[in-house]
Amino acid sequence: MLKLKNYQSRTLTKLTEFLEKSWIFSPQQVFEEVQDAPGFFPKYHSLPELENIPYVCLRLPTGGGKTLLSSYIIGVVANAYMEIDFPIVLWLTPTDIIRRQTLETLKNPQHPNREALDSQFGGLVRIFDISEFPQLRQQDIGGAVCIFVATFAAFRVNSTGGRKVYAHHEELEPHFKCIPSRSPHLELNDQGEIKYSFANLLAYHNPLVIVDEAHNHTSKLSIEVLQRIRPAAIVELTATPANNSNVLFKVSASELKAEDMIKLPVRLIEHKSWEDAVTNAIQTRERLDELAKNEEQYIRPIVLFQAENKDKDVTVDVILKYLTEDENIPREAIAVATGEQRELDGIDLFDPDCTVKYVITIQALKEGWDCSFAYVFCSTARVQSAKDAEQLLGRVLRMPYAKRRKQDDLNRAYAHVSVTTWSEAVSQIRDNMISMGFEDVEAENNIQYEQIKLLEPEEKPAVFCEEVVVYSSFAPEITSLNFALQADTDIEKTDNGYKVTFLCTSQNDLRELESKASIMFTSSVDQQQLVKEVTTKQGYTRPPSPAEKGEKLIVPQLCLNFGDGEFGVAERESFLPDGWNILDFPTNLDNFQPVEDGHAFEIDIKGTKIYERVLEGQEALSLGIATHWTEAQLVGWLDRKLRQPDIPYTSLVEFIRRHVRYLQEFKKVNLPDLVRLRFVLEKLLKQKISNCREKSYEQGVQNVLFDTPEVAYVSSDVSVVFQEGQYPVNSFYRGSFRFLKHFFPVISTMNNEEIECAKALEMNKKVKTWVRNLERQPQSSFWLPTSTDKFYPDFVAQLFDGRILVVEYKGEQLATNKDTQEKDMIGQLWAKQSGGNCLFLMATKNDTDGKDLYTQINKIIEVN
Repeated sequence: MLKLKNYQSRTLTKLTEFLEKSWIFSPQQVFEEVQDAPGFFPKYHSLPELENIPYVCLRLPTGGGKTLLSSYIIGVVANAYMEIDFPIVLWLTPTDIIRRQTLETLKNPQHPNREALDSQFGGLVRIFDISEFPQLRQQDIGGAVCIFVATFAAFRVNSTGGRKVYAHHEELEPHFKCIPSRSPHLELNDQGEIKYSFANLLAYHNPLVIVDEAHNHTSKLSIEVLQRIRPAAIVELTATPANNSNVLFKVSASELKAEDMIKLPVRLIEHKSWEDAVTNAIQTRERLDELAKNEEQYIRPIVLFQAENKDKDVTVDVILKYLTEDENIPREAIAVATGEQRELDGIDLFDPDCTVKYVITIQALKEGWDCSFAYVFCSTARVQSAKDAEQLLGRVLRMPYAKRRKQDDLNRAYAHVSVTTWSEAVSQIRDNMISMGFEDVEAENNIQYEQIKLLEPEEKPAVFCEEVVVYSSFAPEITSLNFALQADTDIEKTDNGYKVTFLCTSQNDLRELESKASIMFTSSVDQQQLVKEVTTKQGYTRPPSPAEKGEKLIVPQLCLNFGDGEFGVAERESFLPDGWNILDFPTNLDNFQPVEDGHAFEIDIKGTKIYERVLEGQEALSLGIATHWTEAQLVGWLDRKLRQPDIPYTSLVEFIRRHVRYLQEFKKVNLPDLVRLRFVLEKLLKQKISNCREKSYEQGVQNVLFDTPEVAYVSSDVSVVFQEGQYPVNSFYRGSFRFLKHFFPVISTMNNEEIECAKALEMNKKVKTWVRNLERQPQSSFWLPTSTDKFYPDFVAQLFDGRILVVEYKGEQLATNKDTQEKDMIGQLWAKQSGGNCLFLMATKNDTDGKDLYTQINKIIEVN
């Protein structure tokens, strides 16, 4: 089964957190507490008449695997919020093409999307096209997860399809036998009886609604559709959320790139004519084809040509003629895919025997077409619809086999355009990428622009001369500049300080001033003034970052050697080499208390008390609530829900059995009530397992790292490597202070106190480069193990003498807590075992001696 990418797992974790808390508190309150989507509005927008249901949006750029993620979301919502084994799901797609494509993958037992569903629901999965709802059997509801795939149009009452789902259907009568006649929110017929409609059936069972590309469904009519079917929860997935979307979590294009999901950067080549663009696109494909022959997996690069409509100049026929007659491309290597010509139908482009290398389209590929062999986008069309160009560009970004290629040129995408049709090529491609879910910073840094100049007279280079003037309180130290620039620098004393004039005779001079601002000036104000002046000068180009220059920042990790041939990176699991035993802990659930009437319970989940009333009799039966399970069935159900890789099957079953028996014998809770409250019981036992595990690992850390510190060592043979293309930033720093030493061209977001810490690193003359370390990115970031999880320090810096400095910043409110103390102890152990090659600082705004950040950083560098 296809393993989830890190960003997909993090998305599901955040959704689970939101839903579990929404089970206790209101979605509005929880959303504002747990939202992790900087740049999106933090206020929760509820739907009219559906104010209390969870309604969130997950933002993933094009190519992020939204359909696979949606398959996993169904299990997450069912378990974390709906408290139902087999939910009914309404899966809404933006177009009919996407609907058919989604159905095809969900009905295919070998497809990862279906495998994800089967793994969560034990293979008890029923997939329906919306037109197949009459085939739903009574035993399907509650016996299997039932997923209905439709477009919004099928539920809009002003369409033919809409009338079908709202119409009375005798085939559905068996489903309504157990539904009370006075059930609210159900539509009645003329006789005042419940109409046997599919919409009514959905409304009664409160389905989970998955909305693909949700920004297309924000109209009043779409909201009315949701109100009619009364969903239990709504989860939207899109690359471009609407302004009023509740964006709970966002994934950046940088994260997709780091996981080898997409090709970046986009190499944009601008040509004088559409013919030149086409010819060069062909040459690009041929060059890539030669490189692809050296790859282990088969790749046949494909060019996508965007033609103009029939009433324009460069039509499909014009391009086809140019390819076959002027470029001598065999006709069988070309496929035309338009509304009228569908030459890709039934063609498997991944088949090595397929001959198609070129595809000509207008806009027919913009929905539902997916072939990662598409490498080159060539537009001969005047950009009338930005959406068409955006969707076609998105087709060439997917990485073949979701795996980085050995030949670096095969990790990029290519766009050929002509100035006659794309007058603002760079800005247009940039805007297209932003519409596909890229941050503006990502778009800027992932376009490599090249302009091909033909038949132009050679021009003599102009003499470069730029004056950069800075007013400073103190005279700068200019001896670090090149000798020519030193000679061309004038320092004039004024009444208020100094006027410093640098005469730059090359772009390199401008870059040198920028890079050495912190060396020449001691004041951050003066440094930033110089940087600002430099960057406004004509001819200035941003100097490449160390990563862009091909440099690597290598940071050794903490390792363990137990002396028995077992050694390696110190993972959390290493602290308990013999595992841990859940049965070593006492059997009790003090956070589960019956109240007076015996059929209500006070439950404490993570410090919050809630009350649960169990349903009885016909009320329970009508909702499909189990009432006749045996103790063994309940234990088996809990075992399937609570399975953990570090707990043996027999131990977990015995742990569950003991607690089920404990609740019956000591809390006097009867078995039918436990069965009805099984989802609550699952949450309580899951919480207890987590607490027991944490206590075990706390003792393990003490035993391994601090009682026997000699087992810990640090070696450059086991390291984290920061390098180009491996910095999956989720949200970007957008402050006014310009950092010049950061290892990558972009910086991850920082709060105000972290920015001050970064400034202290930036301004320290012994710091060569530094990086804002990323959380929850174990493959791309430096981390240390703790008893609870991986610890990702805020900053990693390399000094000019080669040493590594790691800095974790803590605000005053967190500086002395238990978690901080453990991190500090482990960080200091890592530094000690490095033999002086690494330094660790737990920094605060002011330490216990009153030293500020700048002094703390300077001290640890100087003293060690």
